[in-house]
Amino acid sequence: MGFLKSGLVILLSTATTVVGQTCSLPSSYSWTDSGQLTTPKSGWASLKDFTVAPYNGQHLVYATTHDTGSSWGSMAFSPFSSFSQMSSATQTGMTSSTVAPTLFYHAPKSIWVLAYQWGGTSFSYKTSTNPSNANGWSSGQTLFTGTISGSGTGPIDQTLIADSTNIYLFFAGDNGSIYRASMPIGNFPGSFGSSYTTVMSGPSNDLFEAVQVYTLKGLNKYLMLVESIGGNGRYFRSYTATSLKQPFAGKANSGATWTNDISHGELIRASNDQTFTVDPCNLQLLYQGRSPSSSGDYGLLPYRPGLLTHKATPAAPPAVCLAGCA
Repeated sequence: MGFLKSGLVILLSTATTVVGQTCSLPSSYSWTDSGQLTTPKSGWASLKDFTVAPYNGQHLVYATTHDTGSSWGSMAFSPFSSFSQMSSATQTGMTSSTVAPTLFYHAPKSIWVLAYQWGGTSFSYKTSTNPSNANGWSSGQTLFTGTISGSGTGPIDQTLIADSTNIYLFFAGDNGSIYRASMPIGNFPGSFGSSYTTVMSGPSNDLFEAVQVYTLKGLNKYLMLVESIGGNGRYFRSYTATSLKQPFAGKANSGATWTNDISHGELIRASNDQTFTVDPCNLQLLYQGRSPSSSGDYGLLPYRPGLLTHKATPAAPPAVCLAGCA
């Protein structure tokens, strides 16, 4: 698993070919925007850093919170079938916070995992057999203990993804670098230790934070999204094994009118397991946005959830010779 010298990404060594409809990634992206989906419950200034996984045919969403003072926390929404129902979903605060969470089902061990930052070590994780219970998770365990240089934040915004052999931890540092650690998949859940590799470097505003990595259904490729900062606000750049498309989603192509920021969130996955598979035929991005007129302390900025939807064109099927072929 490594990166080409051109800066484009080869994320994993293998991928599963899926029979059925497949869609190529477009050469450019155009989205429709849902508008603001919901507001924080009383006592919270913002909802941020969304992670979303399929759960019993519904969407299960965890997020970061910030109160009206100086404290960060985390929460979960009760599961809902459609994002139009998000505003009526119950918002439950967590008694032990998991800031910038990453939620997935680790199929090899039949356990749900919630990874997060600021838990005592650089990154931590909790496990559960019932992820819909926001306060039913295990105690925090060590996920990663490494430190990085040239960063005012240290390691932030972890994400995980696995192939059939290894599981990988990607993270950022608000400093123009993306980092990766790995371990054999049989050793997970567990600690990645302190070692890591710097897999991408560039301007800090291009490689800022909120890194995500996904398996692309049916394409034998992997997609990385990285939050960037531009003149019109925050947006996402995308990287694959063979091409770089920028921006992936931002003010210029989102269709959003209520926010300039298209910020920390996740693509809606086709499965909830450790492969983090998304379907290019049905790309949707749950993101955080805020009023362009808002300003002040970062923790108090009024971030809210929004949903971008992109409709891809199915790839043409290969030609098949039926008769009279040489």
